[in-house]
Amino acid sequence: MKGMLESKINEEMIKITKEAIGRGAEAAKTRICEDMIIVRLSKSLTHEERQIISTAEGKRLVKELRQLLDEILKPKFTEMIMRLTGCQVVGIYRDINPEKGEYVYLFILDKNLEEDLKSR
Repeated sequence: MKGMLESKINEEMIKITKEAIGRGAEAAKTRICEDMIIVRLSKSLTHEERQIISTAEGKRLVKELRQLLDEILKPKFTEMIMRLTGCQVVGIYRDINPEKGEYVYLFILDKNLEEDLKSR
């Protein structure tokens, strides 16, 4: 059950970002740990972004742009996590490493989803 839910979250995260940017991550890895869901999206920069990050200013600009986009997508991410898990999202933390083209999202839930899944 836990593995299937993690896979579904992978699919949905890629789908949401693809719809917003026109290109989704090539890989995603999700882990459910107690009341947290950790998602790592890999190889997710567009061709244009990969060109821009060749300078320090470009890295900063890409990071700022993606942080702005994340703010716009926050309601979609929250709705998706709530729909798939039945949990309320009480916090979202995220960071990007432009050099690796990786994003990490940390969703904090209102209950221990890992324990919940064991009892289902």
